[in-house]
Amino acid sequence: MPTYTVNAINVGSFNLGESDKLLTLFTAERGLIKAVAKGARKPGSKIAGRAEVLNINRLFISTGRSLDIITQAEGIENFSRLRHDLLRLSYALYYAEVTQIFGQGLSEESLSYFDFLADSLQQQAESSEDATWLCLKFELNLMQLLGYFPELTYCIICRQILTDMNLSVFDRELGGIACQQCHQKHSHSLVKERSEQQVDDEYIQLKAAIQITPKVWKNLVLASQGLDAPDLAVTAIRQSVIAAQRLLEKYIEHRASRKVKSLDMLAGITSATANY
Repeated sequence: MPTYTVNAINVGSFNLGESDKLLTLFTAERGLIKAVAKGARKPGSKIAGRAEVLNINRLFISTGRSLDIITQAEGIENFSRLRHDLLRLSYALYYAEVTQIFGQGLSEESLSYFDFLADSLQQQAESSEDATWLCLKFELNLMQLLGYFPELTYCIICRQILTDMNLSVFDRELGGIACQQCHQKHSHSLVKERSEQQVDDEYIQLKAAIQITPKVWKNLVLASQGLDAPDLAVTAIRQSVIAAQRLLEKYIEHRASRKVKSLDMLAGITSATANY
């Protein structure tokens, strides 16, 4: 059978048969692919540890009729420190899930995204920088790569420059922030007489808008510029950073048109740490 070699990050797995795993891999050479790790669930299997999610391996793969098969795996990195920090591990698993969701759209940038994802995992594992702030920067960079980067400088409707005084909502549908005047004008339009279906459509569009405060906006701007986190020892600042990150989570789910499952666990952990 034809074979090929890839450098791959394990971003998902699914039990297959009695002892195998079907791995979802983001590779530097081919983007997002799937391949079977034979015997990965057998006790003492050489490939078992290398088949764990978040590991980076050099893989030798045979092309099969329906599924490709991993014939050899050489471990490169397993980010062992992530396994000892529940918050950082949860963020890393979130990175893996959104990679599964959006990975097909990154095939042309497979090498640059592979390096970006590996570096983002390395930072969560090794950096002393705040985990939530690192995630905020990851999300903004991901949106940049996908062409969904949110408008944070000008009103998404009238193009008026945004300031502390005129912020209103972050509109997930439009992909940016609307000023108070534009949001009020849009809201008042609901009062006009329309058919029931039109009103429902307008209501759905309004639900895509999230109120945004100056502190949350500033966090998004700072993170988008790759700057260091503000003083997160201050409870109010930490809470505003978490709010900014959750706003981006909602935006990413909107773009994905599906729920991101790893966020349920992440929400509980970040809520528990918000006041510390």
